[in-house]
Amino acid sequence: MIITANAYLNLSWEAYNVSVIKPMLEKYGVKPEISESEPLMAEVNHGRWIVRCECGGAEKMWEEGWFICQSCWNAGHKHKYRQAVFPSGRNQIEKLLLRRQIQNRNWIPGETLEQLDKENEEHKEELLNGLDSRRN
Repeated sequence: MIITANAYLNLSWEAYNVSVIKPMLEKYGVKPEISESEPLMAEVNHGRWIVRCECGGAEKMWEEGWFICQSCWNAGHKHKYRQAVFPSGRNQIEKLLLRRQIQNRNWIPGETLEQLDKENEEHKEELLNGLDSRRN
């Protein structure tokens, strides 16, 4: 399994939002609102689905598709919640990455399934490091 915020924290976005995000925004007088900006694309970093912020911060991706950077609180978007999306080939990406050791489970938007499969094949020793390469 490639980890999401839900799995890591064993919480839903709503529970986390109510207990952590909203109180922090309210503390600074920010009314929770949703940005109209383009959704952010999730990526995989060391076995975790994450979303990167323009400020350089990153957070684990929520299954529900919401994002707020806890470094800048989405300052570039007036502290509004942003939408984030998984790639359309999420299941296939995960299947290919799960063949690798966790430190080698990385995927960036634009990287194709063919590229991941080719990397797995060409770099079996470095990427798989003893894992059964036939494992799905």
